[in-house]
Amino acid sequence: MNLEYISNSSQMRPTERRWVWWRYLHLILPVAFFALMFVYFPFRERFDFDPDEGYEAMKAFMLTRGYHLYSEIWSDQPPLFTYLLAACIRAFGPDIDAARTLVLIFSAVLMASIAHFLRTTWGLPHALAASLLVFLLPFYNTLSVSVMVAIPILTFALLSLLSLSAWHQHQRDRWLVLSALALALAVLTKLIIAFLAPIFVLGILFDARARLGRNAPWLKVLRPALLWCLVFGIVLSGLGLFMVGPAYISQLLSTHVAASQSGTYIARANANPIVWHLGDSWPILLLAIPGCLFVVLERRWTSLYLLAWLAVAYLILSIIVPVWYHYQHLVSIPAAMLASIATGEALRQLLLAVRSRAFFTWRFSLALIALTGFFIAFSVRYPLVQPSFDRPPIFVTHGAHAPWQEQMFLTKMTNHAPETRWVVTDLPIYAFRVGLPVPPYLAVSSGKRFVTGALTEEDLINFVKEYNPEQILTGYNLYPNLEKYLENDYRLLYSRGKRRLYLRKDLKGQ
Repeated sequence: MNLEYISNSSQMRPTERRWVWWRYLHLILPVAFFALMFVYFPFRERFDFDPDEGYEAMKAFMLTRGYHLYSEIWSDQPPLFTYLLAACIRAFGPDIDAARTLVLIFSAVLMASIAHFLRTTWGLPHALAASLLVFLLPFYNTLSVSVMVAIPILTFALLSLLSLSAWHQHQRDRWLVLSALALALAVLTKLIIAFLAPIFVLGILFDARARLGRNAPWLKVLRPALLWCLVFGIVLSGLGLFMVGPAYISQLLSTHVAASQSGTYIARANANPIVWHLGDSWPILLLAIPGCLFVVLERRWTSLYLLAWLAVAYLILSIIVPVWYHYQHLVSIPAAMLASIATGEALRQLLLAVRSRAFFTWRFSLALIALTGFFIAFSVRYPLVQPSFDRPPIFVTHGAHAPWQEQMFLTKMTNHAPETRWVVTDLPIYAFRVGLPVPPYLAVSSGKRFVTGALTEEDLINFVKEYNPEQILTGYNLYPNLEKYLENDYRLLYSRGKRRLYLRKDLKGQ
């Protein structure tokens, strides 16, 4: 036991102890964010935030039932999030709120990674500003409790960047290994994040060249980048081939390619370009501009990763179609980090100006612009975010939310759940909430599959013939041929709008 350490700790002055806590405030805030979201954000009151929640949840649920991803469970997404979600379902059952809490944990880790990156590369004020600005981003809080891959991929990507930053500071190989591992896990969650790999490799090469000089042997210069690429390639190919299988790699790409080339799908999706999705983030995007200037002025070259990330993500999302609202954080997260750099540096420059009484420098002018931009961003975004938390905590309101319009479907499906082996549906979130399986190939019955022809009404009829389901729920579209086929063996149990719940005639009850 180190008696000297205990003696020194016991003699620490109160102001020094408070300063120790202050130094870790940037890591305490993400924990506070988790608690705030868990207690006050009304995610338990929402039936679903996005149809993707049902697809992701059902894939994982069918995985827990012993079916194999890709060979039996159709999916056009990489496997990692599905396996993590399946572990959550094994622990807590088919509980959508538990699955949403898993994503909320990812979000808290993401905020902690952002804050720690800025704390170690810039300072505490920059990290604190990041926690606030990320919290104010459009849809960030909603996606933090949505069973979707948008937040997990960013979490793995920021962990990779954080490890890479540690390598730039300490030059130890283990940080390169961790960075490559984290980005490989991000790609195994969603393929689009792979654009960060060449950015990181170039950053490693530039750093090695600058440290070793022009006369250094090329092999020595290339070694860090080669190590990163080797780990990234081994993890990505090894885990990817193991979890996906060589025969099903094309399943991850074919539907996306067909959708991007389908004018019918793009028109029906009514998807807007990325510049439209970023419209609500304009104050934070503008504040990122002085942040970029501070990066160059202070020569904090590690933060150029953020600028490259932002620029390349925006370029890619400007090309691919369609682009959905949850893609915007590939741009807005690095933008918020650059905006946080501008805010933190503005405070630092203002304090320096007060001490030196140098109020007529261009750095002071830039600081005033950045600080003004922060207050504009806060005044614009906070009134839009705050109402979501203006409610009693969950331990007061739990179970007292307004009835869902979907509740009658759930009630009737639950009534017949004990005698139901299969549900054929294009709305798997209903079956998941009731804890009933769907044919594995129908776990993802998205509009993309129907419009591109990967899934048809004839397929639904064939699944009814093959599985003889006790319950059938339709709702994504109207299926006249299916309805005609069901007339002999099924009766309409309940309908609302496009949604129709059918029960096999040999089952009794309402």
